Amino acid sequence: LFSLSSFSNEVSPQEVVMLKQSSKRKASPVPSIEATVEDAEIAYIIDERGNVDENSKNKKKRRKKHEYLCAWTDGEDPQWIEAKYIKGSPALEQWEEAQHEEAPEVYDDAKVVREKCKTLSEWLKDAKRPCFLLGAGISAPVLPTFRGKHGLWTKNAYKNEKANAKVSDGLQPTLAHRALVALEQAGHVYWVATQNYDDLSVRSGYPVSKLSELHGNIFTESCRDCQTVYRRDFEVPLNDSKDHETGRTCDDCCGILRDNIIHFDEALPWHELKMANAKFVGSDLTIVLGSSLKVEPAASLPFRSIRRTRKSPTPKACVINLQATPYDEEADLLIRNTCDKVLDAVAKDLLGETWDILSQNEVINLVGSP
Repeated sequence: LFSLSSFSNEVSPQEVVMLKQSSKRKASPVPSIEATVEDAEIAYIIDERGNVDENSKNKKKRRKKHEYLCAWTDGEDPQWIEAKYIKGSPALEQWEEAQHEEAPEVYDDAKVVREKCKTLSEWLKDAKRPCFLLGAGISAPVLPTFRGKHGLWTKNAYKNEKANAKVSDGLQPTLAHRALVALEQAGHVYWVATQNYDDLSVRSGYPVSKLSELHGNIFTESCRDCQTVYRRDFEVPLNDSKDHETGRTCDDCCGILRDNIIHFDEALPWHELKMANAKFVGSDLTIVLGSSLKVEPAASLPFRSIRRTRKSPTPKACVINLQATPYDEEADLLIRNTCDKVLDAVAKDLLGETWDILSQNEVINLVGSP
């Protein structure tokens, strides 16, 4: 969200009033400058128009007025706003960085899915060191994805009903999360590496001792000096962090506390990546759950054992994702369906039809105490 008041050096009070008058937001007389500025808060951008008309031969007239269709935080109808008024704003930056088109989602036929799940169940039953890589897709039933349908990094993010969902609001781990816990307890999971910072793997009851959180955890912060990790019952706010500093200090040494979220162009936590790499390189079966496999070095983890091993039997790799990934050709099995449906089918094959009854009871006991 941003307010036009934050761009007072670029937009004069007179321009703000003119903007409000032209936007037809109010039928009543124009209010004071302060009230007008405060009222003009943009939630997100919906559309854009007025780009260069490449077909025009008249260079002076080929560029139309550049405008953005903006949604407002106060619920008023969206309005077209000239680009100069929102230049440099977070909303515009998000819009420019978003994907222009969403990758299409594909669903395998129900019979095909069942056959593929049977195959995966057999592989998992025979595997000695099965490793799982988790992406945003495993949390999709309760949280928005990034590159999926109406994902947060797409132009259609405003259509996502879960865009503002938070785990701290009481969201529960998904069926797929619970299936991983049940499968691990039965000896069918060797290691899990997750690219998600939503904490749902931990809240599901999956053992932290067999988990690599490659991109951090929004419910933890750690001391810069003594490395003590603090687990919170609230989301450590990213927008208030400066150089990852949260403004709190360590109870033990008074050192500065920092959030653990990994941003683009930042190195992954050394220990987490080292453990994940060691486990995946030695794995005989790797399974991708809901990841676009576009962010390295995590994306290549599931295929390192295949590339490394040249003798028989070679390790196998399975990708469970609704969209195509750059690594599909290297996978031995592709399943186009949701993580919930696939893991539920696998868990029923290996653990029985009633596997989720006990799992749900365990989650209820664990979620309340992060």
